[in-house]
This record gives sequence, structure tokens and C-alpha cells, in this order.
Amino acid sequence: MCLPMEIFTGTTSLDTVLVWLAAGAFLVGAVANASGHPKIRAGFVRLGFPFWWCWVTAAFELVTAALLVTAGTRYIGIALGVCIMLAAIAAIVRIRNYRELPPPFVFLLLLALAGVGGQI
Repeated sequence: MCLPMEIFTGTTSLDTVLVWLAAGAFLVGAVANASGHPKIRAGFVRLGFPFWWCWVTAAFELVTAALLVTAGTRYIGIALGVCIMLAAIAAIVRIRNYRELPPPFVFLLLLALAGVGGQI
């Protein structure tokens, strides 16, 4: 079974911009995590994850970005992205380091806007 791959273009230009903005944010996050910089690995360890979890997160974020811009899979990408960000928020709240909460909340906001972009 061969599935056609089409790039997502929304019904409105605002819809398209919001989806691509969310996908871009997840792509940047994936690249940053995939770099495996010692500070990034230390951040994951501080949150209670193994040092190599940055690469797992990078893979999930990359898949999220791809799903967001592939026609017909936007809502699967939104669901995966929400799961990633809720896990990040839970880990941050667990160690009570609340100053690290804004980035995951910004990502959640981008996902919410991408989800309702066509209905604004």
C-alpha cells in the first residue's frame, strides 16, 4: 500500500502559517535535542531521564514536525506533540523547577493554535 505524501496547505493562509510555525518550533527543538550538547543531556538527567533521552525526544519531535506538515496527519502530529509537552511539564513540576515551564507551554499554545487555526 503506497500512501501519497502531500505537504499540508491549510484552507486559509492563517491556518497554514500556524501549522508551519508549530512544525518549525518542533523541528528546532528536534535539532537542539539531537545535538546532544552536554548542557542538554544534563538537563534531561536533572529532570530524571537517562542522558540519552535527548535523542529519543529529538526523534519524537522530528516525527511531530513531519506529521504536522503532511496532509491528513496534522491531528496525529498535534496529539503526539501534546503528549511530548505534557511529559515535559510533568517532569518539570515533579522536580519543582517552575522557571523551566514557559517553553513547553509555548509549544502547547502553538499546537493549540495549529489545531484550531482553520476555525479562527
